[in-house]
Amino acid sequence: MTTTGKGGIGRWRRAAGAAQGLLFLALPFVRLGGESALRFDVPTLTLHAFGAALAMNEFFVLLPATILVTFVFLTVTVAFGRVWCGWSCPQTVLSDLTRLVVPWPGKKKRPGRRAAGFAVTALVSVVFGAATVWYFVPPAEFLGDLAAGRLGPVAAGAWAATAAVLFLDLAFLRGQFCATACPYAKLQGVLYDKGTLVVAYDERRDADCVDCGACVRCCPTGIDIRDGLQMQCIACAECIDACRPIMLKLKRPTDLVGYFYGEPGRPRRLARPAVLALSAGTLLALAATAAAAGSAARNTLDLTAIASAAVAPSRSPDGSARNVFEVSLENRAHRAVAVRLSLALPPGVEGTLRPDAVELEAGEHKRVRLAVTARGGHGKLTATLTATTTGGERPLTRTSPLSLVFPEGP
Repeated sequence: MTTTGKGGIGRWRRAAGAAQGLLFLALPFVRLGGESALRFDVPTLTLHAFGAALAMNEFFVLLPATILVTFVFLTVTVAFGRVWCGWSCPQTVLSDLTRLVVPWPGKKKRPGRRAAGFAVTALVSVVFGAATVWYFVPPAEFLGDLAAGRLGPVAAGAWAATAAVLFLDLAFLRGQFCATACPYAKLQGVLYDKGTLVVAYDERRDADCVDCGACVRCCPTGIDIRDGLQMQCIACAECIDACRPIMLKLKRPTDLVGYFYGEPGRPRRLARPAVLALSAGTLLALAATAAAAGSAARNTLDLTAIASAAVAPSRSPDGSARNVFEVSLENRAHRAVAVRLSLALPPGVEGTLRPDAVELEAGEHKRVRLAVTARGGHGKLTATLTATTTGGERPLTRTSPLSLVFPEGP
């Protein structure tokens, strides 16, 4: 790409970045199963992810998912270097959207350009700051409250803080964050091997370089690609596109600076031991994530029961014992369900319970006081409370132990 951003690799890279930016803005508005496609609901501590709803006690799914993402990053880095940094990292994508804030190399300075750049940067920061909050607050609710002037202090504060950090980063730090503070940049030197895809200068053709400095002026992190592989390089290919028109004018091969698998001239070999081992780890992590997600998806009904601290066990004149329990029921499904409660008692013991049915709305968490009347037992024994959904295509069943006490007297 030339430094004006026309043609070359940069055109495709910026198109990919724009698509990813639009996806980030639009995803909170997409609804699956009546909920946002991706949002963490703070009041209920529930993660809505592409149609699935994970309660806090189902966050075990995030462990294999985190391991999966880690393996993907490692595999991609070993095979293709810092392609994430140059093509998909939010720092790079948002920096491309706010290019007006920095002077264009080789171009005449225009008085209003930097002011316009700060205005664009402020707008981008405000919009993407709001979009970040939308992953915690439904965007329709956020925008409605904003229009009505009743946006809460937490949402407003999170928006303001996120927008301020983005503005300071994009207006003043930009590529220097990648060169100095990014932990991924520090890690890449450990992960690269001799066959990793990198942006490099072909030292075999050193005589073709006319020392025009175009590759240095366009670099967002301020390095000279001719000095060899450096930690600060984000593989954005700006230097490739800056060098290409110079080589075309000189009628020389255009890959003096280019993408190479390791050192220039080395043949491409993707099926290397490190890549194969990390790919196998990625597949195993993917299988573990799928299994965990499937287990969580089936667990849409939750049941817990504890003895009531407010009502002590009692015995009636007819010899039956009455125990009261606090039962917690939660419906994590996206539809209302009817739950039938039943009791399994030891042989020779009979009993009834009230209530024996509970209605739960979608996403509802309800506490019920359950009274159990039993006869034929002595001392203390253990029963099993069973909750079963009815009326659905696939009934769900959950159980919880109950400790029944038979007092000696009324």
